[in-house]
Amino acid sequence: MNEFIDRFNSVPLAQRVLALILLMSVIAVGFWFVFLSPMNDEIASNEQKLVELQREKERLDQLKRNRAVVLRQLEKLKRQLLIAQEKLPQDAEIPSLLQRIHNQAKTAGLEILMFRREPDVTQQYYIEIPVRMELSGTYDELANFLYYVGRMTRIVNVKDLAMKRKGAKLDPDGELSISALGTTFRYAEPKAPTKDKKAKRRGKKK
Repeated sequence: MNEFIDRFNSVPLAQRVLALILLMSVIAVGFWFVFLSPMNDEIASNEQKLVELQREKERLDQLKRNRAVVLRQLEKLKRQLLIAQEKLPQDAEIPSLLQRIHNQAKTAGLEILMFRREPDVTQQYYIEIPVRMELSGTYDELANFLYYVGRMTRIVNVKDLAMKRKGAKLDPDGELSISALGTTFRYAEPKAPTKDKKAKRRGKKK
């Protein structure tokens, strides 16, 4: 060891400095390849993973927000459906509904001369249930009947209203002969397409 030091000291100063610089450079390059380079690669890899995780988090947050919006819209649609179902009676409820309309006319003071259910009229999404009514009473009694019907939970329309005064035409409180068509509605379940319709659709696609 002493011999190596003596030899090193015998070398000119400039060469010794150069040798030290070269040695330090070799050590630095070795340290870079052995320690720093893998560490930098790991840092870059972790940064990339962090970016990907942040993007995934943003995507999940967006899905969460969208899910909350969809759930609110779904709840709103459910409430609207319940309201619509409340206004459109089921088939089994029709007789009791017609009886209530009949009772409303009597409550208003009208005399019921005829109260007859007409054939149902099927539309695309609902079925009309018409009732032909022949009534007798005053104008105020008719107005009260229409008011009561308009306040019913179920949808009931009164149309084709015709009035004819009985007795003295100048008597404002005189009896009226009244005819009208009352219509309520119920929901119609969409029908599955028949085989003929399916075949026509396939033919159109071709």
